[in-house]
Order: sequence, then C-alpha cells, then structure tokens
Amino acid sequence: MQIQNKNTCLSFFTLLMLSISAFASGQDIIKPPSETLETIKENPQGWSLDLGGTYTWMSFTTPPTYSGSTGGIQGKVTYQEPWAFFGQARSFYNLGNLSSSLNQTSLHEWYTELVGGYCFSILKNWSITPYAGLGIDFLHDHHTSYSTIDSINLRYSIYYAIAGFDTHYTWTNWMLGLQVDCIPTFNQYLNVASQPQISWVLENTTGIAARIPLSYRFVKNYWLELTPYYRWLPIGSSQILGLPDRTLNQWGAFLTFRFFI
Repeated sequence: MQIQNKNTCLSFFTLLMLSISAFASGQDIIKPPSETLETIKENPQGWSLDLGGTYTWMSFTTPPTYSGSTGGIQGKVTYQEPWAFFGQARSFYNLGNLSSSLNQTSLHEWYTELVGGYCFSILKNWSITPYAGLGIDFLHDHHTSYSTIDSINLRYSIYYAIAGFDTHYTWTNWMLGLQVDCIPTFNQYLNVASQPQISWVLENTTGIAARIPLSYRFVKNYWLELTPYYRWLPIGSSQILGLPDRTLNQWGAFLTFRFFI
C-alpha cells in the first residue's frame, strides 16, 4: 500500500509539472520596462550631430569700417565621453552686405575647424575639456566702386591654430556650457580676384572666440541649442601694399538642432 501511495503522489506531481509547463509555454514573457523602452541618454554623450542657422552682426575695419547683418549655416560633429578622448569638426558659412560711409562690400566667409582633447568629468553632471587644433578661414571682400576708386574683390586665406576649452553642466532636460578659443594665425594671404596667380603675405596676429551654448531636450535624444557667440579676428598688415591692420568683429547666435546617436 505504501508503494502504491508513493507511485500515486509521483504521478500527480509529474502531471502537475507538465500542466504548468504547458500553460507557461503558451504565455508571452513580460519584460521589465528597462528592457522594453527605447534607451534615452540621461547625460548626453558619445557621437552628436548639429545642423542649423546663424545670425551675425559684423564689423569689418579695413578702413573705412563696414558693418551690417549677415546670415548663414553651421554644421558640427562631436564625440565626447567622460574621462575619454574628445574630438570635434565644425564648419560655418556666412554671407551678407556691409555698408560704410563711402561704399558697400559683399562679404562671404567660410571657416572650418578641427580640434581634439580630453574630457575630465569633475562631477557627475559637470565636465571640462581642454583641446587644441587647426582652422582655416576663407574671406571674400567685394568692395563696390566710389568716387575715383574702382570696385575690387579681395580674397583672404587665413590659417590658424586653436587652443581652448569646453565646459558644460547638464541636468534633466537642460545643458549649459562655455567654450573659449585662442586663435593664433601662422599664415595669412591676400590676393585679388582679377589676379589670382599673385598672393601677398600678411603679418600674423592672434584672435579670440567665445560661445555660450544653451540646450534643451525636446524629445528623446533630440536637442534644440541656442548659442550666443563673439569672435574677434585681426587681419595682419602688409608693408608692401601699405595696408594697416584690419579687424573682423562678429557678434551673433547659432540656432541648431542636435542629435545624440
């Protein structure tokens, strides 16, 4: 009788396990929210892409002094992780008409910069990144004629080094930063569009640039970024041509969409 009871219990237990197994196999396994929701980067890092427009109030002292509003586009690719290598490629294009007391000039500017450094994550949401790199600025300055002076199209090619830093603080859906650059030039050339085969060497100078990016995450890994900026770029003199030092002052703002991959 004891053996029969044991066999009966064993048969019942086996039947129960088979029933539970059959029921479970027909059900979907519910994953926890952390596995089903798309990943959102709480502290934005890694690769990011920026694209947007620019507005600039520009003052160009040649002399005389030309000033006015310009507009353009900006693109930027960045890689940044805490306690890791930092790299950024950025490019800007500006154009507009500037006026002086004598005449006008049509200004076209395109400059590209490539920098690299290291990101120090001082606190959980705050980092500072010193960097260095190179840049090139192509500036076309087309003066209209006035009095007995004919119109002339001047073309500047400015090659420079960059030494600067980026620091920013992040919280929930906001990010505030500061970027400062020192811009020492190592080659400056000037030629005239009507004589492209001739270039004059200008003296080297040092400029500065500062940007204050403010970003807001409006959905997932997409950010809207507003960046007021100032850039001061002196252009060297030429004793051969009798040209004095000239200064390019730029105040403006970038409005870009930023996506973290």
